[in-house]
Amino acid sequence: MMQTNWLWDRKISVAEARKILKDPGNRRFIPMAALFLARKNNIQEVFKELDPFIFCKHWAEIKKVMKQDKWAKPRVIFWQTIYEGTRDRYRKKGVKFRKDTSVVRDAACEIIGKEIRRIRKEKGLSQKELSQKTGISQQLISRIEKGRENISLITLKRISKAFAKKVEINFIDA
Repeated sequence: MMQTNWLWDRKISVAEARKILKDPGNRRFIPMAALFLARKNNIQEVFKELDPFIFCKHWAEIKKVMKQDKWAKPRVIFWQTIYEGTRDRYRKKGVKFRKDTSVVRDAACEIIGKEIRRIRKEKGLSQKELSQKTGISQQLISRIEKGRENISLITLKRISKAFAKKVEINFIDA
């Protein structure tokens, strides 16, 4: 049974919290799940209140909210490990959580991504090092380099600054 200690600073009943955790369509589901996971580390207790399938399906959103709280960071690492194990068990059963990502890529995004990758390697930087220099996540850099991300001009400017290069855009007749 869920203990009230994890709700100590909230004006919500245990019954209401349970109701929210059972309904991923509830607008309060993600923040409530993030709070719950930030304050609990008993897997069996958590999965009695939060369905493991729903946990896996919404983990990326939950994790994003948890990362906003510096006190929750150690729990993010813990629950990431639990997520990976639980996800793998579902995958063995043929369950997929992500939508099909076989998206048609734009040629311009692929060209820019390949050029960023070429320059990064030329500079001897890993994606992690480029991430640290730019403040852009390593995952986003990976998607950019694969041509899967339509990056903003501001992001392109940050990357070019890290490379100590200028960006030049030319409009030419097609």
